[in-house]
Amino acid sequence: MDSLNLTYTIACNASPPGTIYMHSAPPIPPSYLKATAVFVYTLLSILTVGGNALVCLIVFHFMGVVTVTNLFIANLAVTDLLIGLFCIPIVLISDYLLSDWPFGTFMCKFTSFAQSVFVVCTVYTLIAMSVDRYIAIIHPLNQKLTRKQCRILIGLLWTFALVFSSPIFIDMHIRHTCFHRDSNNETEYTQTLCETIGLPPKLQTAYNFATITIIYLIPLCVLTIIYIRLGWQLHQTRAPGEAHSERDAKIKKSKKKVIKMCFVVVIMFGVCWFPMQLYTNILHSYLDAIFHQEYVPHVYFAFHLMAMSNSCVNPAIYGVMSSNFRAGYIHYWHWLITCCGLSNTRFDIKPDRREDIKRETTFQIHHKSYELTVKPPIDFDRSSNTSIPCSLPLISSQRVSANE
Repeated sequence: MDSLNLTYTIACNASPPGTIYMHSAPPIPPSYLKATAVFVYTLLSILTVGGNALVCLIVFHFMGVVTVTNLFIANLAVTDLLIGLFCIPIVLISDYLLSDWPFGTFMCKFTSFAQSVFVVCTVYTLIAMSVDRYIAIIHPLNQKLTRKQCRILIGLLWTFALVFSSPIFIDMHIRHTCFHRDSNNETEYTQTLCETIGLPPKLQTAYNFATITIIYLIPLCVLTIIYIRLGWQLHQTRAPGEAHSERDAKIKKSKKKVIKMCFVVVIMFGVCWFPMQLYTNILHSYLDAIFHQEYVPHVYFAFHLMAMSNSCVNPAIYGVMSSNFRAGYIHYWHWLITCCGLSNTRFDIKPDRREDIKRETTFQIHHKSYELTVKPPIDFDRSSNTSIPCSLPLISSQRVSANE
């Protein structure tokens, strides 16, 4: 046994200083799991970045007037988009393509720190959005949150997330390991890991407990109470009748839609992140022996995929449950296929019908009339089969005399 250790130590002398020598290799994802991860994570990253970028575009460009709720939704979209840009691709490369950490110490610290910041900011944005809806419905006479105050609140949420996640930046380090891949000790294998090894054990335990409590348990309890109270309040409201106008009924219906959408977003966050929180803060810290089993890569893949998919599913929720977002998706989809030349729609314009393109509409307002002229940006001297242009028609309004 001593000679085996001596041979093993000499063979690993080429490893960097501080390398830890291990007799058994950590579990490495099998080839079929790597191939699955490449396909799934690549698709997930594309959908996450594209979907959440589209949500931001709809909020700040398509909708025109930005409400407080939409500002919170846009902040959620930004955090999800950053997860799709930084977290998902790096996990794919380090855990599955290479089974090694190639990015150095700073990126080890930064990526773990950034993911924690994004998750904390997401959680407390959900709380802020839910509390805002709670005040608007339960206490409708109270002063509403303004857009300026909402932007300040979002800035404070990011500041809290940065401060709370700072111990992770301090704690994360890279560690080099050296071991043999086979039982005959013929193939040497080295691996660089990005792990938490800086904090003392008691402090690490306290921080893990604080993380799962402050990021997951307390927010989930608060959000559950809020939505139970909101649901009860909306249920107690009288149905439309003689005492309610049609406008009141529409307002109530609109409130219900917003509450349902926010509730579904919260539920999806709780479901998607629970396994990863359990794995990271409880199982990994107190049941370290199970992480040397062959099934661990499969469990980690399933848990991590659930957590990352939460960033992708929110845009779909908005599209299904909000008519405004649905209209925005359809608008930009039509714009995209038109600009890319994917539309087969053609205008069949006959020579004797060209003058009909100019339409005049007259309407009376204070004894005045207006002429609305639509001027399509189409060159009618070309072929009669003209593709739909990738721009909106030019609309001009001319005032004319009421006597004409």
